[in-house]
Amino acid sequence: MSAWQSLLRIPLTFLEAGVTAMNGGVHTIQTGLEMLSGQKYNGWLNEPPVNGPQNLDAALSDYANQLVRIGRLTRPEATEILKSIGDAVRAVGRSFVQIDLRDPRAVALPLALPFALTGMLAESMLRAMVVFSVIRPERFPRFVDNVSEMFSEVGVFASLQYKELIERHQSRLQREPNDFATHVELGRIYIKCGLYDHAVKELALGAQDPGSRALALHESAVAHFRAGRFEPAVKDGVAAMDADPANERARAWLWLSAQSLGGYPEAVPDAYRMEMKVGHEPSTIQYEDIAAQIGLDKTSAGRGTAVFDYNNDGYLDIVITAAHGGCNLYRNNGDGTFTDVSVESGLDTCVNGFVVTAGDYDNDGFVDLFVTRMGFYVGEATLYHNNGDGTFTDVTKQAGIRTWGPGFTASWVDYDCDGYLDLFIANNLGGLFDRRIPNRLFHNNGDGTFTEVTEAAGIASAFPTIGSAWGDYNNDGYPDLFISSGLGRAQLYRNNGDGTFTEVGLQAGLTDLVIGSTCFWCDYDNDGWLDIMQFAWSDHEDVIETMRTGRGPEDGSISRVYHNNRDGTFSKRSREIGIDGCWGTMSGNFGDLNNDGHLDFLLGNGSPRMDRLEPLVLLENDGLKFHNVTFSAGLPFVGKSHGTNCADLFGDGRLSVIVASGGAYPGDLLTTSVYRPKQFLGNYLNVRLKGTNSNRDAIGARVTLLSGDVRQMREVGGGTNFGCLPGEQHFGLGKLSTIDALEIRWPSGLRQRVKNPHVNETIRITEGVEAWEHVYRRPETSRNG
Repeated sequence: MSAWQSLLRIPLTFLEAGVTAMNGGVHTIQTGLEMLSGQKYNGWLNEPPVNGPQNLDAALSDYANQLVRIGRLTRPEATEILKSIGDAVRAVGRSFVQIDLRDPRAVALPLALPFALTGMLAESMLRAMVVFSVIRPERFPRFVDNVSEMFSEVGVFASLQYKELIERHQSRLQREPNDFATHVELGRIYIKCGLYDHAVKELALGAQDPGSRALALHESAVAHFRAGRFEPAVKDGVAAMDADPANERARAWLWLSAQSLGGYPEAVPDAYRMEMKVGHEPSTIQYEDIAAQIGLDKTSAGRGTAVFDYNNDGYLDIVITAAHGGCNLYRNNGDGTFTDVSVESGLDTCVNGFVVTAGDYDNDGFVDLFVTRMGFYVGEATLYHNNGDGTFTDVTKQAGIRTWGPGFTASWVDYDCDGYLDLFIANNLGGLFDRRIPNRLFHNNGDGTFTEVTEAAGIASAFPTIGSAWGDYNNDGYPDLFISSGLGRAQLYRNNGDGTFTEVGLQAGLTDLVIGSTCFWCDYDNDGWLDIMQFAWSDHEDVIETMRTGRGPEDGSISRVYHNNRDGTFSKRSREIGIDGCWGTMSGNFGDLNNDGHLDFLLGNGSPRMDRLEPLVLLENDGLKFHNVTFSAGLPFVGKSHGTNCADLFGDGRLSVIVASGGAYPGDLLTTSVYRPKQFLGNYLNVRLKGTNSNRDAIGARVTLLSGDVRQMREVGGGTNFGCLPGEQHFGLGKLSTIDALEIRWPSGLRQRVKNPHVNETIRITEGVEAWEHVYRRPETSRNG
């Protein structure tokens, strides 16, 4: 047995504890050296490092990340190697710009450097071990290639600094015109830039070499498809399969191109064809995309969405963040259309936004916004105060929450139930070799400012975080925290009710190692207890196997559904309830889309790769199992869905599915879609809550609907992933025509009972007020259409 295999046999809990202890020791030593030398060696930043890394840990990680980028660009030839050595030397100056060797205090640097290096290598080794433990050995090279490409390249494209990258490859080809691999790589770069004609030209040259022909033709098919030229895409797809009949990615892209033509042309050999085996189970819903007719068909690199009423006119508005552009705020006109008010609101200047979450943090009656930046790279998150006049103001610095890091998701939560919304930020990795950046919990002081309490609250993680969600899993009245780690074991922090948390994930049965994605809480089986949905990264080949066979491989990475056992533990039930597909799920959400009384799931899928488009997946819940009804419901075959959301935008009981789509590269711009059911589906009730002693948005409140033997429970959330659901709670009632009561447990502890609300209404309930009121000042839309 090799030393590596022996190391993998060590229980991860011991490795986590060891790395945590070692990092703590390294931090203590570095802090002591800082006190002696006066130079900064560790710590996290609240200000943008405009002049370069501000401490030794960050400098060392930055240098390692630059070496990876240099190595990926270097060809094994003398001139390239010499140039890369020069680049590496210059990178030292950029990374260690804050280290002044002329300062006598720098004498401590030789002592501090080994500790910083040890910490970085230990964390990197732990991540690698987790990946190797989670995925099969044959998947490992693909994963490493995808991740190293993403972290070394995407930041260059996101900052629109790819000119040097193109020129470097062009210069190489001037010296060696028959470097076919470089022709292919330059073609792939052009695709990422959206320069599809340039890409096809370079890829045609790359296809002249047998060694690169299959890849070149596959990428050429991608370029033609992206340009809307589906017949050439099919032609190149067939040629790619001729060159490599085992290339499943080429087979899948050939299928996608053929679907855009209405089916396979006769010239496509049967051996190259693929049948989509998923998504065709019978559906109760038929969707139509109405984005264009209602004014929401913006083309962008869509990221997060939030549905909320920003101007208090009663109608649900939408904000969408985007890479390579600003945020878009759409005002609901109340007549079935929306108006883009981004410029007037001031949100158009919020560039490269990632996740957006809505909450009234100062209880002034107007909902505010918090936006994370970049996600996979460091950026500065922003708090936007709603001024109440249709505009928003950046108050991040005044509020005391200015942070610099790879913020991925964010949530509003009143974790101490004091009536003010607190803020949680989940931090991912900012670079391949970056040290773990801690998640941040900010306590609302009640005066418009926040105080960070992460460490005091007992929240810590050995792994980077992708998803986070708050929910009261043990029904004690305090919100608990689930963390979906990007690499490693999920964590569950039980709220102790005194401002602190205890990590109980292992005791609760959350033992899986997973390359996690976003997550949420919901009561999918109507038993009154919150369950967990955790999405996961899947290898592209596993996604294709799901498409071809109807289910993912047994050792594939499927989404996890953790059923609440009502005793503080959870059981994984994914496959037994019909969730058995592998998808590259980036975001997801839930809602009773067909109004049958059971919560359905939406999976927004994709990947940064330009040759990876996946459908938005709809899993319909019949009360016993989930069924993939994606295509029978009329949803499209292609997508790269980030901000997946659902809301009753028109107050008629039909939940529309809002999808902000787009990728990481400038050439991966897609158009927002809004899918609305064509027909009315069952009775419903929409409930909005207004807190008085509780926070005004009633985030954390729980609403239980009672009708005979039927019980449905909803908990108001403050955002969990790319789709921040509205505070309005939607109940599908099927054929039920009467409601006995609504029972509300407010965050303040008040329990309130509202009797006999009417079906097919949108109502507002104020904390402590017995009577409910209509939200809309107009007659409700006829249920007869």
